[in-house]
Amino acid sequence: MTTDLIGKHVNGYEIVSQVGQGGMATVYLARQRSMNRNVALKFLPAVLLNDDSYLQRFEREVKIVARLEHRNIVPVYDYGEFDQQPYIAMRYMAAGSVEELLAKGKIPLGRVASVIEQVASALDYAHQRGILHRDLKPSNILLDDGGGVFITDFGIAQILSEGSGKITTQGAVGTPSYMSPEQAQGEPLDGRSDVYSLGVMLFELVTGRRPFESDTPYSIAIMHVTTPPPSPRELESSVSTALEHVIMRALRKDPAQRYASAGALASALRAALAGSAIAEEQRDALQRRPVGALTAEGVSSPKTTPGSMPPAMPMPAHDPSQVAPRLQRRPGRRRMSFGIAAGGLFGCALLICLILLAVLAFGFISRDARPDTGATSIPALEAVEAASSADPGEVAQPAAPQRERALAQASLDALKDAADATFTAAALNKLAQATTPDGIQPVGLRGKPALNEALQSVSGELVYFAKSDASDEGDPVFELVTLDLETWETRRFGADGGSSTYPQPSPDGRWIAFQSDRDGDFEIYLSNRFGGQLLQLTQNEIWDRLPAWAPNGDWIVYSSDTRRDESLDLYRMRPIGTDRQPLYSDGWRNSHARYSADGNYIVFTSGPGVRDAGTWEIRLFDRRNGESRLLTENAIRDASPTFSPDSRRILYVTIIAGARALASMNLQGGERDVLYTGPGRVWSASYNPDGQFLVLTATLNGNDQLVLMTEDGGSAQQITTAGGAYASWIPKPADA
Repeated sequence: MTTDLIGKHVNGYEIVSQVGQGGMATVYLARQRSMNRNVALKFLPAVLLNDDSYLQRFEREVKIVARLEHRNIVPVYDYGEFDQQPYIAMRYMAAGSVEELLAKGKIPLGRVASVIEQVASALDYAHQRGILHRDLKPSNILLDDGGGVFITDFGIAQILSEGSGKITTQGAVGTPSYMSPEQAQGEPLDGRSDVYSLGVMLFELVTGRRPFESDTPYSIAIMHVTTPPPSPRELESSVSTALEHVIMRALRKDPAQRYASAGALASALRAALAGSAIAEEQRDALQRRPVGALTAEGVSSPKTTPGSMPPAMPMPAHDPSQVAPRLQRRPGRRRMSFGIAAGGLFGCALLICLILLAVLAFGFISRDARPDTGATSIPALEAVEAASSADPGEVAQPAAPQRERALAQASLDALKDAADATFTAAALNKLAQATTPDGIQPVGLRGKPALNEALQSVSGELVYFAKSDASDEGDPVFELVTLDLETWETRRFGADGGSSTYPQPSPDGRWIAFQSDRDGDFEIYLSNRFGGQLLQLTQNEIWDRLPAWAPNGDWIVYSSDTRRDESLDLYRMRPIGTDRQPLYSDGWRNSHARYSADGNYIVFTSGPGVRDAGTWEIRLFDRRNGESRLLTENAIRDASPTFSPDSRRILYVTIIAGARALASMNLQGGERDVLYTGPGRVWSASYNPDGQFLVLTATLNGNDQLVLMTEDGGSAQQITTAGGAYASWIPKPADA
């Protein structure tokens, strides 16, 4: 098979280019015309057509992957023949493989953890279904442009119910550099063999080289059986003691001494990285200042302008509804060594604190849940083990301020590492997942919709929610949607067993916070802008709703039903769910909070009536002095406020002549201006980043649709026909 296939049509696929070639397959990028999507066509080379073992391997891959439906396993779309040569049609991964990623240089530890976690999730899923991969290595781990990691090449996988199932032409099956000792010796295997291979890959991701290297494959296999692996710390000085412990345990010769599952390895890895980051931050802090000077930023209790509101209710120091989450992962032990013997006693005390904090610090930033939790149950926090046996009615005490600060900083650094690794300048593979709403088609298909002249310079990308195709009228399900305003392509994600609604992009455009009822009540979730790396930020039995970001991206504010009566208090937390703090409560219903661009103010909907929208008003809270005041006081519904990009005006929804309308006012509640009065019933709106355009939600003929207009309310034009609500512009990442 040669590159002369480029440009030809193969059973409905148009070959675009060759993207890879190995000893057992040639891979092409192709366009599937019937589905209008890119795919990867994997052909068995002609020289192997007469080799029964390779044909068997090729066909076996199709049969095995057909049994595995997991977010981190490359799906196979089709299987066929062309000119008597078999091919497999698979999902196209534009970002290449982990092997190619390694070739580019050192990988941030946050990205390493993300890769290992996603691979581990897929391995545990396959192992639970009696399938071993047996050839896990960087070239068999593919990447998409959204941070997703996918296992491929199950051609030599073993189905445990079928016995050994070896497919080999000589000796043990697999790649010598990554095979386990028992695999190298041809012994019976279980999932811990793949765990060993994952440990080899972790060693390579962290140090930049494989643990065993030699002149021949045979000698490498012997080294896996007989030779202790080198110390990762000797090869890479930045490796912590805790991280080295995780790697070395995964590479134990005896399977019984390794991690029992890939998920256990991934959990221990994340805990080790969290412990190292916290320890470093604390050591730096202790060297800089006395402990008393390291207090985290306090949250002022709200003060009221006389006559503006009822007395505020005192807030608890800790949310009493936050019962310790279920312990679903057991982090590995962490060790910390200090070079100065005289500091040993202090080090032991500090170590105890670190162990407790590290268990709390990190959930998985993953495209999927662990197999035993289901695809929609992904806890964001790990409870302190002591809390699991505590009296549920006892309110937990907050951590010491300096430890809170170190924990929050470590958490944010890890999230930043994941972002930096995920959102590179690589081209976005949007065509592979593009869908289109009725009446709005990508350029080159039916053309860009004819926008009003004043709107033709609009650009960027919107995120909103819309009814899923799987919905029925009795029980609608909503999912998140992104819409590119230049190509008019859409991307849908986020339903997964529940409704995902009210998305809010982070200030750097890398992450989307949203609410979902996928676990029975509303919780706050985080994903990357493509729907991957899902993280559950809250986990309790009350409503947590309507998230929004602080302007520098270090906090998420949200509404929480702490009294279980649908009156809502404002809370804030770090973007991975840690460091939750009460922000505002006065016994009223407080929701839909938004920060000003300078972070000094928060504007939100506030009213004494939980369900009586006629009591809802717009309230402004000054974070500098804790004072708040109502900007509107009337007997009509005022709601859904947001700041203009320059923070000089507030956009909000109100009632004009009995109909929902869009208005704006200054920060004193004056200079009011009506921007839009119809058609449709307005219930949310937002500015684009430079303030030149607005997008609002209007209910037209019983369906929510998006309407685009200029910032003064002119040239309004409906831009969706398949539904859409609560849209916001996604800021473009600086390196995109």
